[in-house]
Amino acid sequence: MIIKSIETFATEFVCFVRVRTDEGREGWGQVAPYFADITAQVVHRQVAPYALGADALDIDHLVDIIPEREHKFPGSYLRRAIGGLDTALWDLRGRLDGKSVCELIGGTPGPVRAYGSSMKRDITPANEAERLKGLCDRFGFDAFKFRIGSECGRDRDEWPGRTEEIVPTVRRAMDDGVALLVDANSCYSPAKAI
Repeated sequence: MIIKSIETFATEFVCFVRVRTDEGREGWGQVAPYFADITAQVVHRQVAPYALGADALDIDHLVDIIPEREHKFPGSYLRRAIGGLDTALWDLRGRLDGKSVCELIGGTPGPVRAYGSSMKRDITPANEAERLKGLCDRFGFDAFKFRIGSECGRDRDEWPGRTEEIVPTVRRAMDDGVALLVDANSCYSPAKAI
């Protein structure tokens, strides 16, 4: 089964990849977000040339060979683009075998616990707690992830004291059964995080 076509459907924020084979079978994947429209161009320029005409079921080979062929262009965009092909080919294989990708790689499918998330750092702890509590009440989330620190902040907070205030403020707003996760997004050194 040979890869006949690779299509992307992208906006700045999301890009889906459709792979079709010479037998008319297809699989869908997704590249990583953040400038997904740029990653779609990388799919066509730096991934598709090596994938078109290749064995659609030899996923490991493609994921290994493409970075070698594009060794002068390492980095995030290439890896994100390969991820779109990789996930589309796993979807194709799952469809062919009548199994979920989870089963194909040895797992057991089941419910997935979802959490509400915040990508905001420019919000006061009180307003963030109120916003997350509203999501809890409206959608029934029983877990939340929110931002602490300053992105790539080198041990600095978004503003002094924000992290120390937001964690207990959000905790007080939620029932004890609600799990809280924090995302410092490369802000803290291990010593500061501890």
